[in-house]
This record gives sequence, C-alpha cells and structure tokens, in this order.
Amino acid sequence: MKPYETLFFTEPGIEDTALDTLVGKVENAITKNGGQIEKIDKWGRRPLAYPVEKHVEGSYVLVNFQGTGEALKELERTYLINQTILRFMTTVRGQ
Repeated sequence: MKPYETLFFTEPGIEDTALDTLVGKVENAITKNGGQIEKIDKWGRRPLAYPVEKHVEGSYVLVNFQGTGEALKELERTYLINQTILRFMTTVRGQ
C-alpha cells in the first residue's frame, strides 16, 4: 500500500452532521477496499482562491491514508457521486 493524501471541499453551507456523514462515506470508501485511515483534519470554512460554482468559501477536509488502487477508484467514485463536494484532489505523499 502507498501513502496518500486527499483534500476535498464542500459547499460552505453544509451542516456539521452532513459533513460528518460525508467524511464517514469517504472513510468507508477507503477502508472497504483494504485501505487504512491515518488522520482526518477538518479545516472548517475557508475562502476559495476563485469562485467555484458561484461559491466563494468552502468547508475543507484533509485525509491521510494508506491505500490501494481499488481504494482510490472507490474514493473518486464517492467524490463524483456526491453533489456537495465542489472539488477534490488525491496525491501520493512523500516517504
């Protein structure tokens, strides 16, 4: 398994319970395909560098995990299905 870091942000008006549910879905997408969550950081609402879908703020979440290719595919599918996620990016972390 490789170490990954994924960052996503949602619409700024998302409620805390909805954000927790969304983070749970992300965790599930990673763990059900053999991945392991190392750390989850909820950064809260932050301004965006430029408007995204008419939003100027977003609620950011950073997840560090160990995963496989299957976990990445499922994670991306989860991101694309959920309409409250405005943008996401997953990268391989340095050792």
